[in-house]
Amino acid sequence: MGHIKAFESRIDAPHGELSGASRTILPPISAYLVDFQLYRPGVTLAVLAGRMSDVTVSKVLPGRRVQFIDAARGGAMFFVLLSHFGFTFFPNQFDLAPTIMRLVGMVASPTFIIINGLLFGFLYRTRVNNQDRFRAILVDRGLFLLTVGHLVILGSHVSSYTVRFLSITDTVGVCMIAGTWLVVRLDRRNRLLLSLALFGVSWLAIDNWQPHAILAVAIKETLFGSLTPTIYYYAFPLLPWFSLDLAASALGDCLGVHYENNDTATMRRVLLTTAASALTAAAALNAAAHMVRHYGFAMAATAHVLASPFQKEPPSPVYFLFYGALGLFLIAAFMRLADGEYAPRLMTAAASLGKTSFAVFVAQFYVYFTVLPFVRHHLPWSMPWGVWLPLSVLVILLPALEWQRRGFNRFLTVGYLQSWRLRSRRESPPALGMLERLSHTT
Repeated sequence: MGHIKAFESRIDAPHGELSGASRTILPPISAYLVDFQLYRPGVTLAVLAGRMSDVTVSKVLPGRRVQFIDAARGGAMFFVLLSHFGFTFFPNQFDLAPTIMRLVGMVASPTFIIINGLLFGFLYRTRVNNQDRFRAILVDRGLFLLTVGHLVILGSHVSSYTVRFLSITDTVGVCMIAGTWLVVRLDRRNRLLLSLALFGVSWLAIDNWQPHAILAVAIKETLFGSLTPTIYYYAFPLLPWFSLDLAASALGDCLGVHYENNDTATMRRVLLTTAASALTAAAALNAAAHMVRHYGFAMAATAHVLASPFQKEPPSPVYFLFYGALGLFLIAAFMRLADGEYAPRLMTAAASLGKTSFAVFVAQFYVYFTVLPFVRHHLPWSMPWGVWLPLSVLVILLPALEWQRRGFNRFLTVGYLQSWRLRSRRESPPALGMLERLSHTT
C-alpha cells in the first residue's frame, strides 16, 4: 500500500502535537478492540503523512505480561465443560463422578465474574488516555450479550425451558454496562463498599421480601434471587453477582497500579493474599455455623444457607469466598506461567480458548444440552467417561479455534462501537480525527 512517514504522538498530546519518531509496527486495532489486548496508557499512535505499510507505535506492551487474563478465562472455561459434561452424560446424577464434576466445576462462574471485574479495574487504571473507547467497547459487548447472545443461547436446549433462564451471559452483559459507568465515578474503596452493600441488601431481600404478585416475584428473582424460585428454572440474579464484579474491579484497579510500576511480583502477591484471606474467611464462617449447630443453638434456615460453600442459587457469601478464592489462585497461577514464560504451549492454548470464550460457551451448550441428550443412549457405555470427555471437548474447541483464527470475534457487536467511532470522529480535532481514521483502517 506504499510508504508512509509516521511520527509518534501521545494520545493525550494537545491537538495531536508531534513528539518524535517511532519504528514499532502497529497491529490491527481490531485485535485489541474485540479481544481486549492491553496496551500501556500514553501509548503513542502514528500521525500520518504518506503510505500505510509502515504505520508505527511505540512501547507496545509485551503480550506475555497480559496473556494471563485470557489464559485464566480459558482455564475457567474448562471447568464449565467439565461441569456440563458431568450433568448431561451420566444417567445417575448421584454417582460419585458427576457429583465431583459439578462441585469442581462450580469454580467457573465466580472466576468468570471476577475476571470481568478485574478487567474493568485494570483497564481503567492502565488506559487513562483512552477511557471513552474502553467504555464503548464494553457497552457494545454487554448489549450484544443481552440481545443476540441471549437469543443464541435460548435455542441451545432440547426443550424450551431456556425461556426461563437468567443466564450468566445476561448477568455479565449487565455488569459490563453498569460497571463501565461506575468504574469512572467511584474510586476502588467506594466500589468495594458499594459491592458489600449491594450483596447485603440482596440477602435481606431474599430473606425478608416474600411477594405474591407475579411482577414483584419476577423482580425479586431477577434482582436478588430466591431460595424458592417460581419464575426462573436457573438464574444468576443481577445484584449478588454484580457485587462480586464490582469488588473484583477494585482489585483490578489495585493490580493496575502495580502493573504501571512494572511490578508483577507484587501483582501476584496481591492476588495470592486476597485469595488466602477469602479462603480463611470462608473456612471461619463455615466452621462457626457447624459449631453453632453442634452445641445445639437454634439456627435459622437462611443462616445455614449463608454458611454453605455450595449454595450457588442465589450465591451465599461463603460460596463467593470459597470458589472466588480458588478462581484467584487460578488467575495467579496463569500470571506466574506468563511472567516466567513457562509452558508456552499451554499458555497459548488457554489464551486462545479464553479469547473465544463466548463461542465456546455457546458451542458447549449445543453439544451438551442439545446433541448429547439424543445420542447418549446410543453410546457404547462400556467406554469410560474419560474417553468421551476429551472427545466432546475436541468437538467444541476445534470450531472455536477456527473462529479465533478467522477473527470472527469482530462480529460480536450490535453496532454501538461503530456509532461511537462516528461520533468521536465528528467531535475530534482535525489531527485526532486523522489518527482515529488511520487506527481503524490498519
